[in-house]
Amino acid sequence: MIAVALAWPTCGPQWYSDQLARAGVVLAPVTISRLLRRQRLGTRAARLAVREHASAATTGLLTERTAKRPRHVEASQPGDLVSLDTFYVGQLKGVGKVWQITGCDVASSLAWARLVIGEVTAAAVLAFLREVVRPSYRQAGWRVRRVLTDNGKEFKGAFAAGCERLRIGVTRTKPRHVRTNGFVERLQKTILHEHWRIAFRRQYFTGRRALQGSLDRFLPFYNYERTHRGYRLNGRTPATVFKGAAAA
Repeated sequence: MIAVALAWPTCGPQWYSDQLARAGVVLAPVTISRLLRRQRLGTRAARLAVREHASAATTGLLTERTAKRPRHVEASQPGDLVSLDTFYVGQLKGVGKVWQITGCDVASSLAWARLVIGEVTAAAVLAFLREVVRPSYRQAGWRVRRVLTDNGKEFKGAFAAGCERLRIGVTRTKPRHVRTNGFVERLQKTILHEHWRIAFRRQYFTGRRALQGSLDRFLPFYNYERTHRGYRLNGRTPATVFKGAAAA
C-alpha cells in the first residue's frame, strides 16, 4: 500500500483501493486513509515531500522544499534576524488607506505590528523598529543584529541610514524570491485571517486609535497564548522561546 501511495502521491484512498484490488489486495479506502495517517502520509503534500526528498538524494533533483534553505533566513537566537514587511489592510470609509508595518523575530516568531494611515515611509518603518521592536529585545536581554526586508522604497533611504546608525545589518530579499521573507508574510496572513477579517465584522472603526487598539489586543494572544506548530516552536508560544531563551 505504501509503495502504491508513493508511486502515485497525488491520488487518494479510493484510487489506491481500486489499484490494490487489481493486484488481489482488498483494502477499504477508510482503512488505507487510517494507515497512511499512521505513517504520516495522510496528505498529498506529505507524500509528495517523500518523493521529492528521495529524488534529491538519488538524482540531485531539487525543488523548493528539498533545496537547501538560504542562509540569510537562519537565526539561532532572538535578535539574530528580524523579518520586516508592510501589509495593506484596506481603505476604510472616514479613515483612509490603512497600512500595517509588521515585524517577526525569526528565531522565536514573536510579533510586532503598527498601523499607518496613508503612505508608509522609510521614516515610519524606522520609527517602528526603534520605538516598538528594539525595546522588546532590550527588555528581554537581546540585541537586534540584522533585519530582513524586501526591496520596497520604505526600506531604503532613511530606514537604511537609521539601521546603520543603530548598528543593525540590513539584508534584502533577492529579486523574484519573495518567499525568502516568508516568516513575516505568514505572520501577516495569520493576522489577516485570525484578526482583521473577524474584527471588521464585529466593529465599525472610525480612526487609527481604535484600529491600533484592536490590533494591540490581538498581539498578546498571538505571542503569549496561541501555540505554534512550526518546526521552530513545536507547540510552544513565541514568548516562551523569546523570554525563556533570554532567561537561560
